[in-house]
Amino acid sequence: MRSIYLTLLILCSTSGLYASEQARSETAVTPDLTGDSGILFWTPDQQVTGYSSMAELYPTRSIQGHPAPSELPKKLTNLERFTYRLDGQVLSVADYMQSHRTAGLLVIHNGDLKVERYGLGHLPQNPWVSFSVTKSVVSMLYGAAIKDGFIESLDTPISEYVPVFATGSYAGVTIKNILQMASGVAWNEDYADPASDIVNLPTEQTAGFRYMNQLPRVAEPGTRFNYNTGETNIAGVILAKATGKTLSDYASEKIFLPGGLSNNANWLLDGPNGREFAGCCISANLRDYGRLGLFALANAKTPSNGAFTDNWMQQSTAPSEGYAGYGYFWWLLGDGIYAAEGVFGQFIVIDANRDLIVVLQSAWPEAYSEELEANALAFIQALSDYVVEGH
Repeated sequence: MRSIYLTLLILCSTSGLYASEQARSETAVTPDLTGDSGILFWTPDQQVTGYSSMAELYPTRSIQGHPAPSELPKKLTNLERFTYRLDGQVLSVADYMQSHRTAGLLVIHNGDLKVERYGLGHLPQNPWVSFSVTKSVVSMLYGAAIKDGFIESLDTPISEYVPVFATGSYAGVTIKNILQMASGVAWNEDYADPASDIVNLPTEQTAGFRYMNQLPRVAEPGTRFNYNTGETNIAGVILAKATGKTLSDYASEKIFLPGGLSNNANWLLDGPNGREFAGCCISANLRDYGRLGLFALANAKTPSNGAFTDNWMQQSTAPSEGYAGYGYFWWLLGDGIYAAEGVFGQFIVIDANRDLIVVLQSAWPEAYSEELEANALAFIQALSDYVVEGH
């Protein structure tokens, strides 16, 4: 169901780990997300500790929210009789959470909190890293930037914001092509391959963009989906240049404050006082991910009077020409259902037709597998049906 590129929904590798505040201030190195000691290779114990402690491990920027976030009215569903079938087995919520190392499970239906459960010792107030769920937040920020007049059109060539792309393989590639992961430029995202582009991409921005611009073009822009984490950096630079604001500040202004999110979220940076990674690693608590879903859903319901340009949620969750399962940084699951997804089992699934949001925070034993994702989606579907049926 999902492209192989979902296996690597995190940003480009860099080097260095922060062990203390002193290290942050004295050493201008950037986070190691893919090396032997990086996030992709954390042990189960390191996952549980690290996923909720990104701000203690890496340079981050706080995203301003509310000291008293918006309430989620509790009308909890009785799950004692809930079961679902998988591979001939009859399983419960507890079975799923244990087998898939679930730290948080949240279901909101018609604005009411129907399910809220925690595992792995995770606590309600603590943040949990989102990985590429963050990309969908960036998608919403583009909708805000267009409404605010910072970006005139998604058909604008990216070279208008990043001049190095005026010539070379990215010449003529538009913002829309980047948001749909359809630049037409070749890219190898295999972390296990020492010759891959993701491994060899220079960490310094200018050098990295030059490297990308020398790769061969293999398709016309907009016609072929090819998951490319390097291009996420382009999307973030364009947004920051257009708005004149950090991504964290713009997210606070356009999503976190109007959406009633709490004040404990943060966004991973490429170094001390650096730039946010547009493709990864907002950390927020479970309820705030639910509020993100509610904010997206509310703007879909008020397409001409919301935080984003008219019909933005409809536009950004429409099938791309290059791949019907992807919009503008949203995965499309069919029947009005779309999702923000990140490796190791992070989900915000929005069922617009049923006014339903399901959030999962997880520490899967591997970044991605078709089996893990299929199991998660089967569980989400069964639980969604059970909640909507009013048990």
